[in-house]
Amino acid sequence: MNWLKQITYCLVFSSLLMPSKSYSQSASFQVNNYFTSPEAEQAMQKACEIWGNILVSNTTIHVNFYWVDASPFGFLGLTLSNGIKNFQNAPISNVWYPTSLAKAIAGNDLGITDVDIDMYIDSTRNWYLGTDGNCPAGQFHLVKVLLHEIGHGIGFYSVANLDANGIGSFSTVINPVVSALASFPVPALNGEPLIYDLFVENLQGEQLVDTLLFLNPSSALTAQFTGNNLYFNGVNTLNANNQSRPRLYAPNTFAFGSSILHLNENSFSPNSADGLMTPFSSAGETNLTPGPITLGILQDLGWTINPISIQNSYLESQVLAQNYPNPFKKETTISFFLNSSSPITLKIYDAVGRCVRTLVNHKMSAGLHQITWNGKDDFGNNLPQNMYIYQLCTPHQKLSRKLLLSN
Repeated sequence: MNWLKQITYCLVFSSLLMPSKSYSQSASFQVNNYFTSPEAEQAMQKACEIWGNILVSNTTIHVNFYWVDASPFGFLGLTLSNGIKNFQNAPISNVWYPTSLAKAIAGNDLGITDVDIDMYIDSTRNWYLGTDGNCPAGQFHLVKVLLHEIGHGIGFYSVANLDANGIGSFSTVINPVVSALASFPVPALNGEPLIYDLFVENLQGEQLVDTLLFLNPSSALTAQFTGNNLYFNGVNTLNANNQSRPRLYAPNTFAFGSSILHLNENSFSPNSADGLMTPFSSAGETNLTPGPITLGILQDLGWTINPISIQNSYLESQVLAQNYPNPFKKETTISFFLNSSSPITLKIYDAVGRCVRTLVNHKMSAGLHQITWNGKDDFGNNLPQNMYIYQLCTPHQKLSRKLLLSN
C-alpha cells in the first residue's frame, strides 16, 4: 500500500511536516494530522472537545490521526493504544494500562515521549463532516466514529486474541496489523492482561483472566471468547446499569478488533447513549455523547470523570463519582447526582467499617452536588493515612467508593 510507505516516511519527519493541534478542557488532546482535510480536522477537534470535557487528566493525550484509503481492509476506523505497566502509582502490578490513563493516574507524563493513540480512518467512505447531529441517512457521521475510536484508545480495549491454530489467550498473540501500523514500539506483553480484561467474566461470574479456571493460552479461553456470553463487571458499571452487568460482544466467530472490546450490539440500540461503543456503525447513526455505562467502564478502569459530564449522561440514575483528587492530602471533592429530591447521608468509613465522618445527613434537591472533605473526623481530628470508604445512602440505594488519604 502506498500510504503505508508514506506513513513510514511521515513518522520520521512528523515534527517538520505535520502540524499538531491542541484541544483543552478538563483533559487536553494534542493531535498530529496526517493526510487530513480541514473538515476532517474540524471533526477531530469536536471529538476531542467532547472527550476533553468528560475525562480528567493534567497530562496531554497525544494522538496520531491518519486519514487514509483503508478500503482494502474494510474498516471505518482502527485504533492502536500504547501501553505501560508498573508505572508510578499503578493501582495493580503487572497489568497493562493505556499510556493515556497511566499518565492521568500518575499525574505526570511518566517520561513517555511516544504517542498514546494511533488512529486510522478510511477517508474513502461517504462521510458526514459536520459537527452537529444532522447526519443524512446515507452518510457516516465522522465525529461519532472518532468518538468511538478515542474510546478504544483511552481504555475500552482488550488484548484477547486467537493464534493461528484458534487457541485463545490474553497478551500472547500480537496481531501483525498492530506491529505494522503502530508508531510506538509494541512491547512484549508476556501474557499479562490489560486493565480492561480484569473485568471481563462469563455468565457464571468467572473471571476470564483467572488462570486457575482458564489456562492462558487454552482452548477453554477460545470457547469463552466465542460463546456469546461475556459481561463487564465493575462497581461503577453496575451502578450505571441498574446493578446488572452489561453484555459484551462475543460472537461465535472471533473477530480481532471487534470481539470483547465492544458492548453487545443487540443489547444497546444504535442511537442509545451506550450504542456509541457497540461494534457496528451504520450510515445515518448520530450519537455524540458517551453513555453512562461507557463512563462507568472507564471509571472502573481508573479514569476520573468530570462530574459535569456525569450530570449530562446519567439522567435516570443516582450516581456517586470518584472523589478528586485521589489520593489527596488536604482536601478532596466528592460529587454525586440525584435524579430526584431525597433525604440522604454521605459518610466516611475506615478500613474496618467504623463511621469516622458524616458529611451530609439531610434532604437534598435533585441534580449535581459536590461536597468537600478535609480528611478530618467528626471531632476535628486529622485522620491517618489510609484507605477509606465513602458511602451515599438514599431510601432506595446505597453507593460506595474507595478513596486514599495520604499524609
